[in-house]
Amino acid sequence: MAEEGLAEFNRRLFAERVFEARESRLRKAFELLAEEPRGRLLDVAAGSGIAAQALQERSWQVSALDISEELLEQIRARGIEDVRRHDLLAGPLPYEDDTFAAVFAGEIIEHLVDTGGFLGEVRRVLVPGGVLIITTPNLASFENRVRLLLGLYPKWVDLELGGEGHVRAYTAPELRRQLARAGFVTERVRGNWVPVIPQRFFHDLVWPPIARTGDWLPTLSQGLIVKARHGRTR
Repeated sequence: MAEEGLAEFNRRLFAERVFEARESRLRKAFELLAEEPRGRLLDVAAGSGIAAQALQERSWQVSALDISEELLEQIRARGIEDVRRHDLLAGPLPYEDDTFAAVFAGEIIEHLVDTGGFLGEVRRVLVPGGVLIITTPNLASFENRVRLLLGLYPKWVDLELGGEGHVRAYTAPELRRQLARAGFVTERVRGNWVPVIPQRFFHDLVWPPIARTGDWLPTLSQGLIVKARHGRTR
């Protein structure tokens, strides 16, 4: 990892990563966006374009960026026209101020070193009053609390960055605090599903009804889904 650099590691990792459109994380993120008037939306680190395509089908005008050229081709094949290659570690987002009504940042903030700078850039490209939907693994999930009680290392935290490539780990209160420091007002915190059984054996794709547990106990869920608004009004 140290030899190739974080940007190249992320490019390789994301090129191999596949998400499922059936994930409760995505469904709940889309529900939060459905509350908003449609406009321009940026999908940051869009991967293979599953979310970008779904949001375009929901009448958003979608722009997408990713670090991997292989994934950009997949995004274009899904019908997204404004697709750009960009390394989030390399500098500002390639858009003008006040460009987007919404930003979707799914499973990306945990891969970044300068998370404050990233959130500042998201705020810059959002119109006043625009919304950010952010999803990230939950350090304080039920499973991780049990693992720590047993003296085991938590899930989704990489000591040597050799697995998931996570360099940050969030709880719901800490994510709220960082969003506030970046000028966002957190409006909703949801969870995908609570891992009462270790997630390697049981999850929301195996049994979709378990997603209800993430609504009941979001701070114990495997992943957090947060809706935050640009603090400056129109």
